[in-house]
Amino acid sequence: MADFFRKVVKRVELPREDDTVTHEQLYLANKDLLPVPVENRIWGKWTYLFFWFAEGSSITSLTAVGTAVKNGLVLAWLACILSHLILVGFMVCTGRLGASYHVPFPVVARASFGTWGSYWPLISRNIMTVIWSGVQGVSTGNCIYLLLHALTPKIAKVHNPFSKDVTMTGGRLIGFSIGWFITLMCCFVPPHKFSRLVAPKSIIMSIFILVFFAWTIAKGGGIGNTIYRSTVIPKGMSHGWLFWSQTMVQTASNMTFAANNSDLTRYARRPNDALWMQVIGYPIGTGIVAFFGVFIISASQAIYGKVQWDPIAILDGFLLMDYSPATRAGVFFVALGFSFSQVTTMIFANLISAGNDTSALVPKYISVRRGAIIAMILSFAITPWNLSKTSFAFTNYLGSYDVFLAGFVGVIIVDYFWVRRGFLDIHQLFSGKADGLYYYTHGFNWRAFAAYFLGMVPFLPGFAAVCGAKHIPDAAKKIFAQSAIFCILLSGGLYALFCWISPPAGGMQKVWNEVEPGNDFIPRVDYVDGEEGIYDEEKDTAVVESKSAN
Repeated sequence: MADFFRKVVKRVELPREDDTVTHEQLYLANKDLLPVPVENRIWGKWTYLFFWFAEGSSITSLTAVGTAVKNGLVLAWLACILSHLILVGFMVCTGRLGASYHVPFPVVARASFGTWGSYWPLISRNIMTVIWSGVQGVSTGNCIYLLLHALTPKIAKVHNPFSKDVTMTGGRLIGFSIGWFITLMCCFVPPHKFSRLVAPKSIIMSIFILVFFAWTIAKGGGIGNTIYRSTVIPKGMSHGWLFWSQTMVQTASNMTFAANNSDLTRYARRPNDALWMQVIGYPIGTGIVAFFGVFIISASQAIYGKVQWDPIAILDGFLLMDYSPATRAGVFFVALGFSFSQVTTMIFANLISAGNDTSALVPKYISVRRGAIIAMILSFAITPWNLSKTSFAFTNYLGSYDVFLAGFVGVIIVDYFWVRRGFLDIHQLFSGKADGLYYYTHGFNWRAFAAYFLGMVPFLPGFAAVCGAKHIPDAAKKIFAQSAIFCILLSGGLYALFCWISPPAGGMQKVWNEVEPGNDFIPRVDYVDGEEGIYDEEKDTAVVESKSAN
């Protein structure tokens, strides 16, 4: 039996080249974690411009602005634009590491949190990525259900095994399953090749957002009264605070992009290709969708007698009101465009990052492809339809976990731009030696962890309130609502202080020294017997002795 399990374990081990990594470093590297080969650095300026425009103009952005209007904020599109302008500043900083050194977040995190300490950011981010994958999967499934509903009314009459308080139905579950399977198949495509989908997604989504806008306005006989009404201010809340809180909610719900960005920018031809294009594309794409989204949501009130925050529900209502061939054709093509957009969003925003994180946890056995597949399985297992029962639940669930990601972002930015001054020793990032530059204390950088956890302390009572805790002061809830920004600033500031008091290995760099890995990059790794150099199995005494013993 023992021999059987050994054979199984050996079977699932990833293939490797002997001149790439040692046995020791099988727990630190595989091909997917090493710097992207030059021939695969194919994302140029236009790729990133279209990419970020497409990510900003997504169904999720349309739904987010819908929740803000539903919750009483008429100026939701301004809050949406402001939130993405704030977020893109952090994205530029974290994306610089990937664009310059062409390594993913799991490797970048080793520089600040330590060789083994980086596992905590990976696990935390992976949890958020799986949740997002599930929620995005529900949106994708709803788009596909809408497409099927336009083809046949029978899909709406499929037996519903879910309770009434859950938005999922039997028909929607079929759509979810189809979308899940399509996305699963995309896991088998190398990430850098998805650049071909960026421009089509931007064009398709822009066209169908405009079609949806015009159609809704025509059906409602105008933009409705919602856009003209005064903002509904909840009791005890000012207009300014409502606007700012919605801005922070939308910033928090997209915080994964600030953490994930190096996973995407690592495919850049040149570092600056990824820089300014995201500054331009992301806020503009979001702003356009948010602007039209407010009018679409407002017009829904004229059509249905109440504000409908879910764009898919608006389109489905068109079919319920008029199941004519013209309506069916219109809904079908809009739903087809939205479905394509959602699948690509799943890939770029979730699966690439989930694949990198899971691969870095056990690089000996898990590639980015296998990691993405694992994330897809988990995204189904968490029953994500329970996370979006209402508009408030939708924003609360997506916005509450940002506090765990924001601290990582703050520490990594300060470490790279202030402590390291742009210099990362790529070879040392894949070294497990105790005297390695990023090994710190037993593989953990106490400065990073102290800054991270202390930076979260002011926001934990508010997080407890979101999770259902009672008797939490309103002040704590308001503090938590701003965690997306201030947790980054606080954690980053504390990390700078700790590094100033106790400089890490290598000291505080004095000049900017960003070094891009060249065409001939081969990791300089450590032999089991302690010798350093390019790996050669014949020189590895541990391997030679093992072969002799056999």
